[in-house]
Amino acid sequence: MSTKWYGCWKECSRSVRVPLCADKSAAQVMLADILRSGDRTKARMVDPFQPHLDRTATEHVDEYLESVTASGKVRPGKYLTEKRRILTTILTAAGVKRLADLTADRIDGYMGGLTCSAGTKRVHHTAVNAFAVWLLQKKRLPANPLLGVARPQGGKVVRKRRALNPDELQRLITAARERPLHDEMYKPRGRSNKGRKTALRPSNIAPAVRERMVRLGRERALLYKTAIYTGLRKNELTQLRVRHLNLDRAPYGAIDLPGEFTKNGDDAKILLVPALAEEMKGWITDTGRKPGDHLFDVPTKVVPPMKLDLKRAGIEYRDEKGRFADFHALRKSAGTMLGVAGVPMRVRQLFMRHGDIRLTMSVYDDAAFSDMEEAVKALEKLNLK
Repeated sequence: MSTKWYGCWKECSRSVRVPLCADKSAAQVMLADILRSGDRTKARMVDPFQPHLDRTATEHVDEYLESVTASGKVRPGKYLTEKRRILTTILTAAGVKRLADLTADRIDGYMGGLTCSAGTKRVHHTAVNAFAVWLLQKKRLPANPLLGVARPQGGKVVRKRRALNPDELQRLITAARERPLHDEMYKPRGRSNKGRKTALRPSNIAPAVRERMVRLGRERALLYKTAIYTGLRKNELTQLRVRHLNLDRAPYGAIDLPGEFTKNGDDAKILLVPALAEEMKGWITDTGRKPGDHLFDVPTKVVPPMKLDLKRAGIEYRDEKGRFADFHALRKSAGTMLGVAGVPMRVRQLFMRHGDIRLTMSVYDDAAFSDMEEAVKALEKLNLK
């Protein structure tokens, strides 16, 4: 004989049998509660979304990113890390602690308070809307609460860059190579030089210090040159390791930077001007870098030393039109030089890895390298020393 009472009832043509408890009176009360709850749900007196709405927004974000990874459309890495950072920033700033707090008013308030460029605002708008759409698809929300949040349009560019011409690029590289040693030799020393900007005469410096300054200048010049010849961004150059280089590839060496280190999440496959590939070989050999080492020690704040290099080269950091010659301007210079050389727009997009190229090419393979050779030949004519 059973030691437990069971509740049995019919739902349409289906029989339902649920274990209750050993006490008959208690079992009857439990059965009544179950049937009453079912009736309330059928009558829509109980919100089926309430369990999801009561959970923290962070939990939903974690499951959303796991779902995106499981789909195979995006690999784990920098892209998902950045997506998590953006969503966490939005939800925290908008005061969305539980999913129930995700409302158009809160997100509108957040978007209205942003002081960044319109492009960055659109990135944040896209991220939070994609999250809301996923919640809707997973039946965690009855409707998308963000449909009324307008997508940011237009807006002025926060910072305009200018392209440097070949003469300016060469002067910048030369200044970067020479300045560390020059500044070390002429920097103020002792009490007599207190308050002076530079010493009047060069000082004798230790051989080890001289070697370190020469090496620093060599590295900075090579960093600038790599940015110009490859169009790689500062953060991408920071992640570039020796193992990402194929300097013995014929007829051109190549960089194969995994998508986890690039801005758009796609692998960056770039051909190298032969002279640059040879200089990289020499740098790796002379510094004893191993495959897992970073090619460059890129400073966290690259603009301050670059400003000093620009000043030594006689180049204005900001011109009369308000355009900046910062590190990203080197990437713009690369694209401009390709245009001046008459390289077709499609090849320029491929070389610069602009977003539109993903619509026409699914994989950057060796076949694509043959198209980029035209771009490399054009850059090679710069003949930067």
